Amino acid sequence: MKKIIFVFVVFFSFKSISQEKSENDTKKNEFKVNLASFIAGFPELTFERALSEEGSFGVSLGFSLGNNANDEEDNSYNFSLIPYYRVYFGDEPNTGFFVEGNVTLYSQKYTDGDFFTNEKEGGVGFGLGFNVGKKYKTKNGWVAEFSFGLSRTLINSEKINLIYPRGGIIIGKIF
Repeated sequence: MKKIIFVFVVFFSFKSISQEKSENDTKKNEFKVNLASFIAGFPELTFERALSEEGSFGVSLGFSLGNNANDEEDNSYNFSLIPYYRVYFGDEPNTGFFVEGNVTLYSQKYTDGDFFTNEKEGGVGFGLGFNVGKKYKTKNGWVAEFSFGLSRTLINSEKINLIYPRGGIIIGKIF
């Protein structure tokens, strides 16, 4: 009788352990698209990976849809590559208000200049920046976020704008 009870106890203990969610079962990756920059003709695609409940690492890649880098009507940017680290302050894992630190590598096209900036010939910029925003998640794994930030270039400030603005209305999916 003791052997039968022992077998049942061992069997049900393994079954109950197997029903617990392991850390590998949780989805930690996100793929997102910045709708605001997409409408402006500079799509930005982002991959983000949750490292903990309060932090994540991601990489954003933006590129111009224009064909000519010296097009005077389109005086924005050619591309941007922005790796970042975020800290979240929400009640749920990786949601709510966030603060982001990033490194920005970007290429700017020729600009005529305006009231705020001088004429710039264009070139590659590299700098440090920050971003703040708020992130929402659904039960089905969709995400939406609103963010705004700035980066300051550390090189070529005589050829490109000193400040690289970044922001958006972003949607994505967790996988």
